[in-house]
Amino acid sequence: MSEKTNDEKNGKEDDYVTVRIPKELSQEADKLIGKKGFKNKAEIVSEALKELLDQYGANKHFQMLNRTSDGVKVRDVKLGQVADIKITPEGIYCPICDASNCEHIRFAIDQPEVKNLILRKRKEGWKLPDI
Repeated sequence: MSEKTNDEKNGKEDDYVTVRIPKELSQEADKLIGKKGFKNKAEIVSEALKELLDQYGANKHFQMLNRTSDGVKVRDVKLGQVADIKITPEGIYCPICDASNCEHIRFAIDQPEVKNLILRKRKEGWKLPDI
């Protein structure tokens, strides 16, 4: 990636490395710039890598706190915040990200007890994500 982030431009280049990706992936990533809050390709690749590391358990910055009657609470250690994720008949929502699909929600629905809850509620007609 040849694009530099603000941190790189501000003299923090020692905190970054260069990664080579196939041209076709780069072109697909370019299509996301300006969408979903992505400002450059580096942000897109960083987010994708964080999600992959979370999926394989290499990055433990989320903790499941508890399940409530209308959702789940997930601690984001890195942000120092708790995502109070709401699960309703209309869908699922994370107030930290102001989104219905984010890393907090993906972490939550990957937990067996939440996964079971979502599967049950989908059978009742709730508009929840496929698992």
